[in-house]
Amino acid sequence: MATSYDSTGISSLRGQVDDVKGVMRQNIEKVTQRGEKLDDLEGRAENLSHESGVFSRSAVRLKRKLWWQNIKLWIILIVVILVILIVIAIIIAVAVETNK
Repeated sequence: MATSYDSTGISSLRGQVDDVKGVMRQNIEKVTQRGEKLDDLEGRAENLSHESGVFSRSAVRLKRKLWWQNIKLWIILIVVILVILIVIAIIIAVAVETNK
């Protein structure tokens, strides 16, 4: 009777050990998959950081370009207004001179 109990107990323990092994293998696979996902996420984060830096630099360049374009337009507008005022002043001066 002791042999039967011992073999049943040993079989039961082996079954439990096999179950624990299976659970541990699953846990190891999950940890490995999690590590791969974290590596992928880290790569994406680095890429996003790089892309944001590129975007920031291009936004600054665009802002400067548009600012200069705006300044150029204002200069052209001021020059045109000055030319028109000079032409009007010349016309008035000629009209006053011819009326004398």
